Amino acid sequence: MSDHDLKTRREFLRTGLLGGSLSWTLPAFLSRTMDSLHAQADGSLIQGVTGRDGNILVVLQLAGGNDGLNTVIPLGNDEYRKARPTLGMADSVALQLDPKTGLHPALSGLASAFHEGNLAIVQGVGYPNPNRSHFRSTEIWATAVDSDKSSTTGWIGRYFDN
Repeated sequence: MSDHDLKTRREFLRTGLLGGSLSWTLPAFLSRTMDSLHAQADGSLIQGVTGRDGNILVVLQLAGGNDGLNTVIPLGNDEYRKARPTLGMADSVALQLDPKTGLHPALSGLASAFHEGNLAIVQGVGYPNPNRSHFRSTEIWATAVDSDKSSTTGWIGRYFDN
């Protein structure tokens, strides 16, 4: 028997009551928290800063296992096809943005936003002399400082501070 097994009826009841209490209260807590956050976002302070109909910047950083070339797909690109004969997305299934660029079929909402003029895609973003460290590259991307410097603040925060 491991140290984590419930050895007495009392421990079983205590653990069961704790689990039951959490399952009862946690959803209500999360719901109230989200309602509060939505109310704050709708508040006049936020609208005063951004303007009710002002431009909104949404930054998507797809970290982890995202395959960038199968997210924003190079259409009609022979090199892409040669490098990914089985993994690459066929031009026919991609959501065409322009003659040379498509999106993965699961991104129809983003394709619609692009065609409505509400989305821009910036490709090929990098920095000079990359060191191939994903962690350092993410830090450089988030702070927008030279690779030989560091910062405790991000570029978006600094932009809004000024």
